[in-house]
Amino acid sequence: MKYRTDIDGLRAVAVGGVVLFHAFPTLLTGGFIGVDVFFVLSGFLITAIIRSDAEAGTFSIAGFYERRFRRILPALLAMVAATSLAAIVILPPSELRNYGKSLAGVGLFVSNIVFWNDSGYFDTASADKPLLHTWSLAVEEQFYIVWPIVAALLVRLGRRRLLAGFVWATVMLSLLAAIAAVRYSPSQAFYLLPYRAWELGMGALLATGAVPPLRQQWAREGASWAGLALIVVPMLAYTEATPFPGLAALPPCLGALLILHAGQGAETRVGRMLSWRPMLFVGLVSYSFYLWHWPLLVLPRIALNRPLTAVEAAVAVAVALGLAALSLRYVEKPFRGRGTIALSRRSVLTASLVACIGLIGIGAGLFATRGFQAFAAPEIVAAERAVGSINPLRKTCHNDEGTDVLGPVGRCMGGAPLRSNGGYQVLLWGDSHADHLAAGFDRLGREQGFAFRQASVSGCDTLAILDTDDRRKACADFHRKALAEAARQPGLRAIVISSRWSKSLPGRAAILKSEPGAIRQMHDKLTQMVQLIRAQIGPRPAIILIGSTPEFDFWPATCLARAAKSGMGRGQCTHAVAADRRWGPKADRVLTGIEGVTVILPRRSFCRGDRCQTVAGDKILYRDDDHLTNEGAWFVARQAAAAIAAARPAARASDPR
Repeated sequence: MKYRTDIDGLRAVAVGGVVLFHAFPTLLTGGFIGVDVFFVLSGFLITAIIRSDAEAGTFSIAGFYERRFRRILPALLAMVAATSLAAIVILPPSELRNYGKSLAGVGLFVSNIVFWNDSGYFDTASADKPLLHTWSLAVEEQFYIVWPIVAALLVRLGRRRLLAGFVWATVMLSLLAAIAAVRYSPSQAFYLLPYRAWELGMGALLATGAVPPLRQQWAREGASWAGLALIVVPMLAYTEATPFPGLAALPPCLGALLILHAGQGAETRVGRMLSWRPMLFVGLVSYSFYLWHWPLLVLPRIALNRPLTAVEAAVAVAVALGLAALSLRYVEKPFRGRGTIALSRRSVLTASLVACIGLIGIGAGLFATRGFQAFAAPEIVAAERAVGSINPLRKTCHNDEGTDVLGPVGRCMGGAPLRSNGGYQVLLWGDSHADHLAAGFDRLGREQGFAFRQASVSGCDTLAILDTDDRRKACADFHRKALAEAARQPGLRAIVISSRWSKSLPGRAAILKSEPGAIRQMHDKLTQMVQLIRAQIGPRPAIILIGSTPEFDFWPATCLARAAKSGMGRGQCTHAVAADRRWGPKADRVLTGIEGVTVILPRRSFCRGDRCQTVAGDKILYRDDDHLTNEGAWFVARQAAAAIAAARPAARASDPR
């Protein structure tokens, strides 16, 4: 292919968007779409090379992978080597263990699958994973396992129309799958190849001649300006809340295709803008710039145990750009093409295999040793134990899927041993903020002699029981089943309701576009819910509302582990301003205004003003930013002891089944 300066300029736009988004998220809220532009560029360039070689009769799979490995591995290995050394020094054991898993994923080119598999409810924040950015490389390499063979074969057979049809079909099927996946499984849509293949396929459409040519200069100019707008506008308009990739990824991908298409055979004004010398420089170093920028933003943040300031982030970006320039000169160029380092194809392929096996081996070693946990100081181990302090009943009894399925009653009870009638005396009911209290109520139940039943579902507070919206049907049905079951318990003494009120109230305010309206609605809904409970169960069982749990913008247990690893002070981890300081107290005031209930406010024990504690004595109370450890659950549950002890069972007895 003839070298096109506008392509390097487009690379600069793509990598610039990604880096600015990562370094200064509020400056370019949609900069993440740069990755999608890269996918289109990759699909175009690689497919064009495959087509050219196949038409010339020189294509071979070994030759294709030799070029790929020369292109991607040297710079990748340099970044991974430096990042791994820094990770061993900086990361506490659990994070180093997870780093090892991702390192092995890089060696196998499946890091996208690793990160998708780890994107669960209690997973470490993505911003704390030094190799997270390698997911996009894995997607590309998975695409190029099968695509070169199919494309080359159809070109060699002269089946141009069949090839174009195959690419169009791939694009359409993958896009439709992505649109569906964004709605039902967003993390799957983001990380996995089947939902990203259409983006690489967009570039392949152009390279295979499946898109009609632009013959008039005015058409080329119009297409290039439209393409630029389709990239720039999403960069400015999209946010992390935008459902993505799916249909929202179509404008930037189409924009990249239009700019590439307009520049074929003629120059455009947009092409000349993209060929500006500083743009070319960034475009030429874009691959290494992408590789270096992320670990240089993540590892200092972990080492300092706080977010980077704007100046620090700017320095990290500047260092990444400098390392990228050095990498291009001394790492990429010597190996790219035939390079200046003379290696046979066999030597390149063998060295690449050995290097990948090395990454897998080192990663497996870090994982197997739990990040060298045996060498960690006791305070680090204690902090990391808190990160894993999760309700033992959670796996069986907490519904993390948002369905209407209640956990089996016989396996979702704790506290005192069951009585002869087999029923329970306390229902612990709500969302994940009920789930995180279960260990505390288990201990309280054993002390006071009551059995409790856990009924909790993620992201769904108990007020959903009043909803008639079909979109919340499963959530509402879950809570209706829980209440109906509780009504059949002959000795029911109390219903303890705990939800993430700090999120529920602002969610209502956003829908109603009125804070006072949201407060009134929440008050009315809570009153109606209490009336519904009384209608189904009667006047005697106590209704205990647990107020908001203070939330933070960091994980206290992880913060403590990092502080112990670095030797820095832990004060910023043990006391901090609550992230929900606006909505939490307001939600608590709504709860205290409900008649006929007992209200327990954890905030009064955790906080003095806006500053809240995350530890009590030597006990760590939080496992992540808003969920309590089992010790934290006891810290809250014992505040409900008097209310439960004073509660009387329901007046009527019925079948407990």
